[in-house]
Amino acid sequence: SFFDIFYIWWWYNRSGKEDEIMKQYTYMMLKPDAFENDKKDKILQMIENHGLKIESAKEIKVDMDVMKTLLEHYHQVIDDKGKTFNFPARLFNTFYFDGPHYIMPMKVSYEGKEDIISYSRQLVGKTNPKEAAPDSIRGKMSQDSYELSNQEYRLVNNIIHASDSHESAQKELNIWAKYLK
Repeated sequence: SFFDIFYIWWWYNRSGKEDEIMKQYTYMMLKPDAFENDKKDKILQMIENHGLKIESAKEIKVDMDVMKTLLEHYHQVIDDKGKTFNFPARLFNTFYFDGPHYIMPMKVSYEGKEDIISYSRQLVGKTNPKEAAPDSIRGKMSQDSYELSNQEYRLVNNIIHASDSHESAQKELNIWAKYLK
């Protein structure tokens, strides 16, 4: 997006501030499958060991109000995937039915020279766990695949969400702000 291009341009063209490290923020969220088999603490440790700081986080039991926030969060994905894929139904099958399910929205910061978006997404790994690097969170913690999730008419269990742009991070932090106070 324009915002990402501007941010990258700005980052590399700050006059006289090349050695200054700026605190950057992003949004991450542990998904319901992160709460199975004691994965949660290992994932949080991986995040912090990577130099990311969890500024604010809250473990939330998914109820209908949380589902409304999830629908707002995934609004663009719902539009992009379209009627045939039926993202809302899969979202309910993954996050709501056969619960209780929990999620953990997080405001995460980083004070390093890397861009927080690419840095955090590299740690998280590719969306499809089968394609994620073995040392990534998804590569280590999820054995799921698109094929299996499609057979079971649900979303892929890929442990964690990480914002894909600075613009998305800001939107998502705003959407989840009431849980991150």
